Amino acid sequence: MLVRELEPRFRGIEEAIEGLNEFRGHLVGRVRITALRDAARLLLAPKLPAFLAAFPEIEVEIAVDDKFVDMVAEGFDAGIRYGGTVPEGMIASRLSDSLEWVIVGSPGYLKDHGHPKHPEDLSSHKCIRIRLGTDRIYEWEFEHQEKRLTIDVPGTIILDDSELSIRMAEAGVGLFYCLKARVEAQLSSGSLVAVLPEWISPGPGFHAYYSSHRQVPSALRAFLDHLRG
Repeated sequence: MLVRELEPRFRGIEEAIEGLNEFRGHLVGRVRITALRDAARLLLAPKLPAFLAAFPEIEVEIAVDDKFVDMVAEGFDAGIRYGGTVPEGMIASRLSDSLEWVIVGSPGYLKDHGHPKHPEDLSSHKCIRIRLGTDRIYEWEFEHQEKRLTIDVPGTIILDDSELSIRMAEAGVGLFYCLKARVEAQLSSGSLVAVLPEWISPGPGFHAYYSSHRQVPSALRAFLDHLRG
């Protein structure tokens, strides 16, 4: 509540900094971002070094967390999430192309349990279930020839970290639903195998989101433009 009451004063400070940036001719400031783990690994990690080199007087702080946060209360300038999961009332801005998803399992698991031929076959499989940042368990989504299915898959393990989930899939614990980019190396090496590829459609890319009640600082605008590049 106190942070919200002080927000108009923060806006005044931001506007003053913006004026100084115009006077200097180069950007100075601070950017605080909350980002999903996958966004941090796949989007931020490859692009952040070049941004820091190009804008040495902009301080960047990134909090990596899959849980939703109150950006105003926590003092973040923007968040990065999958498109379609941006909180209501926020301005969303696309940062990446559509994302490819995949269901994977180890060769050993598939030898023992067989390859599912249809999403409904998952009822007889072991799946690594995913707890989302909203605290709900993710229901796996499928689409094929305009037919859509959402399945609450079975499984005795629930994780909220994709890295650990991938390791569990490699160990034969069960099938896992994740971004294809996270398992490219495993698919290439053969330690994981894709199943039901014809039922998985690309999803919305990573999106930035920020308050509609605040001016977008030049430093944040430069940061988001760099991520889109």
